[in-house]
Amino acid sequence: MNQHEVSEVTRRAIIDFLTISGINWAGVLREDEFLGRLYDLTSMRSTDNRRANAAGDIMQHRAVFIDWRDDWVFTDSRFNLLYAPDNELLRFLCETVHPVVRPDADEVNRLVAAYNSHLVADGWSIVAAQQISGKPVYASHKVGQRVQLFDEPTGWEKVEREIGEARDMLRTARIEAHYQAVGLFCREVLISVAQEVYCPERHKTSDNKTPSDTDANRMLEAFFSAELSGGTNEEARAYAKAALRLAVGLQHKRTADWRTAALCLEATISTVNIVAVLANQRLGI
Repeated sequence: MNQHEVSEVTRRAIIDFLTISGINWAGVLREDEFLGRLYDLTSMRSTDNRRANAAGDIMQHRAVFIDWRDDWVFTDSRFNLLYAPDNELLRFLCETVHPVVRPDADEVNRLVAAYNSHLVADGWSIVAAQQISGKPVYASHKVGQRVQLFDEPTGWEKVEREIGEARDMLRTARIEAHYQAVGLFCREVLISVAQEVYCPERHKTSDNKTPSDTDANRMLEAFFSAELSGGTNEEARAYAKAALRLAVGLQHKRTADWRTAALCLEATISTVNIVAVLANQRLGI
């Protein structure tokens, strides 16, 4: 996804629609709860010296005193929705129509139709990509391309953030050092996701020794062996381990170019998606 295919004109039109219509962008959630599904609010700065971070800041001004305007999020520089990369804006819009956020189907349909009436001019749309409890979960879709199966966040904020950093690096990479940096980001992604799911008691390594906290390869190998055990899971187990080996192997190549970096990122994301499915982090499971 190019970073700014969705124009400022389109963004302002969507923001104006939400503001004028009076629809609560956070749905049935508190605004800090909603934003916490997309951002690590505890690591974001506060604009109020009485509060330690953005989470407390939002609570102070939107729950305790309510002295910020209802559309404050669209002008807040910490979220920068008017100028943020397309994927961040589109994730925000998809989240506003998530079944947990907005259970009213008629309201969801109205919002999706309004979003798409503006996004189509820039070649994007919001489409139903999967379901949870019979209700659609929406994802951004480039007109003319297939819908990505897993556009929904995993819920692992650090993992999502590191994947985003790797993607941004790949988009702007021009020299060998940049391509090598993509591999380093991918390494951090695998370490982070391994730390999320690895359990020494459940996921035994082949030598029965507990891996170090940064040995993503051994942690995930043990995870896949345990979670995909048995003959009926042979193909899935083989695929999961192959994706992991590709991701790890490409990171250690001495020469780096765009193709190597892109394959490394693709294999890393595939590994994360497999882990997320097995760990029940994907909706619909």
